[in-house]
Amino acid sequence: MLFNIWCGGCNSMIAKGVRFNAENKQVGNYYSTKIWSFNRKSGCCKHEIVIQTDPKNCEYVIICGAQRKTEMFDVEDTETLELPADEERGKLADPFYRLAHQEEDLKKKKEAELVLVRLQRVSDARHSDDYALNKALRAKPMFLSLNWFVSYIIVMNLLPNFTFCSQSQTKRVLEEESASRKLGLSIRLLPASEEDGVTASGVKFSSKFERNRKDKRALIKAASIFPRSSGLSSSNKKRLELESKRRKICAAAASNLLTGGFKPSS
Repeated sequence: MLFNIWCGGCNSMIAKGVRFNAENKQVGNYYSTKIWSFNRKSGCCKHEIVIQTDPKNCEYVIICGAQRKTEMFDVEDTETLELPADEERGKLADPFYRLAHQEEDLKKKKEAELVLVRLQRVSDARHSDDYALNKALRAKPMFLSLNWFVSYIIVMNLLPNFTFCSQSQTKRVLEEESASRKLGLSIRLLPASEEDGVTASGVKFSSKFERNRKDKRALIKAASIFPRSSGLSSSNKKRLELESKRRKICAAAASNLLTGGFKPSS
């Protein structure tokens, strides 16, 4: 539903945003814009409601079956601007009407301009440099304000047994926070000790190169030193047979040459 309406069958209110399955059909044209009609039935009493588009006034019109709920709001309560009525809009087109109200409009403009300029200056002063404001806010340690609050409590004898942070402790905390910010950490690091150094020196991180080298050596040690004959293909077998035949032929030719059986071809 496009707006709040009263059902014509049972006089119950149908709120804005309620979904319906409607029958859509074109009932006319406004120049080149189509006028659509939406025929639906209310969920409370199955009463038929017909709504059409109004392209001329950019509005939806209830044809039958319901009545639109009239809702009036005060401009001050809603904190909005009151738009001029249709009659006022028509008068603004008249040059004599504009000339008669020109002085009043200029007076309102001057009164509002001072307020707008003042607000703009305040906004520029507050938000001129966002980075500097954010940096100053982050650089301000929170414990300083806490120490000021605790010192106020001690002076007023509200908490006499509370111990206040000394100047050396405050300086040490500032140094630790600055060191943490240099490392890009959001937490404060404690000062290093000898035990931390010994523990850190005993930790060794294995690199990827060492791990790969160990894996390759393990594979080489686990592999057999003899070649595998079962995995030879048919082409490899033929190649080996031809090589063995060539060796036999070469050996026979060499023996015949040595014994003088035939002369080598020139």
